[in-house]
Amino acid sequence: MNVGQVSRLPRAGRETCLTIAFVFAAYILCPPFTSFDSYWTVPTALALIGHGTTAVDDYVASAPPGARYAVECVPPHATGVAYNLADGCPGGHWYNFYPVGVPLLALPLVFLVKMGTAAAAFLVPRAATLAAHPVLAAFLGGDLAAGHAVVELFCGAVFGAITVWLQYRIAALFLARRAALLVALIFAFGTSEWSVASRNLYQHGPSLLLLSLALYLILRAREEPSRISYAAFPLALSFVVRPSNCISVAALTVYVAIHYRAHLMRFLLWAVPVAAPFLAYNLVTRHSLFSKYYNAGIGMHYPLLAGYAMNLFSPSRGLLIFTPIVLFSFVGMVLAWRARWCFPLTPYLVAIVIVHSLFIAIYWPGHCYGPRYFTDMLHLFVFFLVPIVLYWPKLPVRARPAAAVLFLLLAAWGVFTHGRGATSVAASQWNVEPANVDQAQWRVWDWSDPQFLRGLK
Repeated sequence: MNVGQVSRLPRAGRETCLTIAFVFAAYILCPPFTSFDSYWTVPTALALIGHGTTAVDDYVASAPPGARYAVECVPPHATGVAYNLADGCPGGHWYNFYPVGVPLLALPLVFLVKMGTAAAAFLVPRAATLAAHPVLAAFLGGDLAAGHAVVELFCGAVFGAITVWLQYRIAALFLARRAALLVALIFAFGTSEWSVASRNLYQHGPSLLLLSLALYLILRAREEPSRISYAAFPLALSFVVRPSNCISVAALTVYVAIHYRAHLMRFLLWAVPVAAPFLAYNLVTRHSLFSKYYNAGIGMHYPLLAGYAMNLFSPSRGLLIFTPIVLFSFVGMVLAWRARWCFPLTPYLVAIVIVHSLFIAIYWPGHCYGPRYFTDMLHLFVFFLVPIVLYWPKLPVRARPAAAVLFLLLAAWGVFTHGRGATSVAASQWNVEPANVDQAQWRVWDWSDPQFLRGLK
């Protein structure tokens, strides 16, 4: 779409296109600092493009030692074995330890990048030699495995921009255009969507995209009930991307079974094109219905109350510290419940947030920025800002200025904290300096050195 075409769009469409373009540009211009767990996503996509397989055998030898923890050997007729126990993987194949859904979703974008870099190398053969950074040089030279961080950034920015657009569309079902844009922009820059989900090909970006699409389709089904069945496809795919999304899958399937019973069979059938190939793939390649990652949490223990407190209140992992606008989301949940807004869906969405909060409390978040484990719930936190905006005219006139100032201050603080995560190398290095946070877990509670201030002091 060129500038002339954009100018002929209705004003609402023009504003939306410009907003999404702005979001994509902002995301793509922020450099990628972390690409650990997602290292093998691009090689997996490249293996699919080049050889029609998800095995990354061709890329293991050239991978940096620090990436080998995220690859596993699958021997003949046995399940996956970690790299350090595989003894070279004789007779087997190497696979990405993390879910296959992410490289599958990224596959079209990786293919476009591959074609683009090949064309650029032909037209400007010396471009790679002019790049100052070795990762960028590898990318421009067509070595997308070595330049994977740039590929991940592009894919993450595309997924992020589409997700912001979906958040706008969801909010626009209830709010005026500009209010919906405000909500979408808070999601885009005032949450972990900016500092975590859009930075690379971790599971969180695709997870948010799919869960947002499922929520949008479910909301549209209030007008046309038959549309509810379409939500099953992105919902099932979200489980292929991230196992913890089983909470949303279960809750929303129960919702359909109870409130859209006539459409339940079609809903389940729309999940089959995802579920059947996924299970078949696991049986063929991993010799199990689920890959090792889906069972990786079994046996892991972290104190429930301590984990819950850490994910909410700690200065370097706390949701309420990094994204305090969710305080209004909690109020929005209460308002929605009392007014029976968006019922009967609202109780199910609130239940998803509560169960997810308890589920993540028993897992250590590892190297990351801020409240990473809450990233997958951002679409619901932002959704429950809508009742706040709807309730605004009912506030006493004298209370509105103070409420507006508080709302904007909390939103602005989120932009600051997540902007730090999206733009600061020092904030990323906090995970390992002065000590590795995985070994020195107490550091997440160190108020003298919060992650979002690293590099400013």
